[in-house]
Amino acid sequence: MGDLGSLKKTHTMIRNPILMAFLSLLMIAPALKSSAQDNCGGAVVNATALYEQGKLREAIDAMKPCLTYSLDKTNLWQGYKILALSYLALNDAKDACTAAENMLEQNPLYVPSLLKDPKDFIDLVNSITVIPKFSLGLAVAAGINNTYVDVTQIYNASNFTKNYSSKIGTQFGFVFGYNISRELAVGIDLNGSFKNYAINYSTNDFNITDNEHLSFLEVPVYATYFFGKGRLRPFIRLGAYEDFLLSSTSDFSATYQPDKTSYSDNTIGNDRRNNSDFGLLGAIGVNWKFDPAWQAFFEFRYAYGLTNIVNDANRYTDQNLIFNYFYLDDDLKISNALFSIGVVTNLSYKVIRQK
Repeated sequence: MGDLGSLKKTHTMIRNPILMAFLSLLMIAPALKSSAQDNCGGAVVNATALYEQGKLREAIDAMKPCLTYSLDKTNLWQGYKILALSYLALNDAKDACTAAENMLEQNPLYVPSLLKDPKDFIDLVNSITVIPKFSLGLAVAAGINNTYVDVTQIYNASNFTKNYSSKIGTQFGFVFGYNISRELAVGIDLNGSFKNYAINYSTNDFNITDNEHLSFLEVPVYATYFFGKGRLRPFIRLGAYEDFLLSSTSDFSATYQPDKTSYSDNTIGNDRRNNSDFGLLGAIGVNWKFDPAWQAFFEFRYAYGLTNIVNDANRYTDQNLIFNYFYLDDDLKISNALFSIGVVTNLSYKVIRQK
C-alpha cells in the first residue's frame, strides 16, 4: 500500500504542469544566472575590442543588451564605461554623461587613470558629484578635553571661597552621519566622556582639595557644513548634546596646617549629581580623504553646558563632607573644550545626476 500511495502521489505531481514548470525553473535558474553573467563578461570583452577598433556604434550595440539583465557589478560598471567612452567619441555628451553616472552608481569609488583613460572621459567623471550617504566612524585616537566650571549659586558650610580649576579628561566614541548634499550633512555621536575638575579652598587652618571625576554617555546631534571639493575639506559644526551620568567620584584630602597632619576620603556615588546634562556645541575641523573609502577628521569642539549638574535634594545628605571637609556642593554648570582625531568610512553612496 505504501508503494502504491507513493506512485499515485508522483503521478499526481507529474500531471500538474504548473508545479513541474516551477520545479524546473528552480533547478535551471542558477545555471541561467551563471550563463548570463558569463555572457555579459564576454560582451564586455567584445565591446572593448570594437571600441578600440573604432567601431563605436557596434560597441554600443554589443554592450547594451547585457546591461539590462546582468547582476554582476563588475560587468555593469565596465559596460557603462565602454558606453561612456563610445558616446564621447561620437560627441554625444548627454548619453555619455548618463552612462558615466550609471557607471559610478555601480562603482562609486572609481578613479580614472591619468595614464590610460582619455582626458575628456577623466573630465567627465570628475565633473560628476558622488557623495557618501551613510557614514560610520570610530574616533580611534580618542581625544582630550578640558572642563570649565561655571558657578551659578554658592553654598558654604563655613566662611571661605572655593577655587575651581580645569583638568584634562578624555573621550572616545562612534560617529554616524548622513550626507544631504556635498556640503551639508547631519550626524550623531555615541561617546564615552570623562570630565575632571578640581576644587581648592582653605578654612579653619585646613587646606582642602577635591578632585572631581565624572563619566558620561554623551550623545551629540549636529549639522555640518563642508567647504571645498578637494581631499582636504574644512568644516563647521553646530548642534546640541545630552550627557547621561555613568559615575561620579570625589577625591577629598585635607591638611591641618599647624602640624601638617592630613586625612582623605574617596566618595563614590551618583546621588550628588543629576542624571543628565544638556548643552549646545560648536566645532571647527578638517576632513582628509586619504583613501577613496576612508577619511580622517581633526576636530576642535566647544560644548557649552546649560543645566545644573548638582542634585539639590541631596546637597546636605553627606554629613562626612560637611563636618570633616566643611563642604557643600555649589550649583554648577560645566562646559568642555575638546580635540578629537578619528577615521570615517562610508557605507553607501549617491550619484548626483545632472538634469
